[in-house]
Amino acid sequence: MSLSNYPESGIEEPWSTPSTIDIPEPTVESALEKEKIIKDILQLRDGLRGLLIRITEIETDNEKLAKDNEMLSLYIDNLYVQRIFHFSFNSKCLS
Repeated sequence: MSLSNYPESGIEEPWSTPSTIDIPEPTVESALEKEKIIKDILQLRDGLRGLLIRITEIETDNEKLAKDNEMLSLYIDNLYVQRIFHFSFNSKCLS
């Protein structure tokens, strides 16, 4: 196994420190843009939290209303049965 292929690939020695690549210094504009993006992300995150809280409240209200509707439906059914029983009983008494 030869290490002679390293000079061809641009790496001088297998265990040497990597060569420094010219990384441009951050500019004021890029720093301001990054700060604006971070603020936007945080604002959107807070908006999502608010929406999640509202969704939870609406789900709770929906469950309560569903239970109320079920109770009202049962009440109406009972009234209907009582009315039928009452009319049926009165018609038997009159005949």
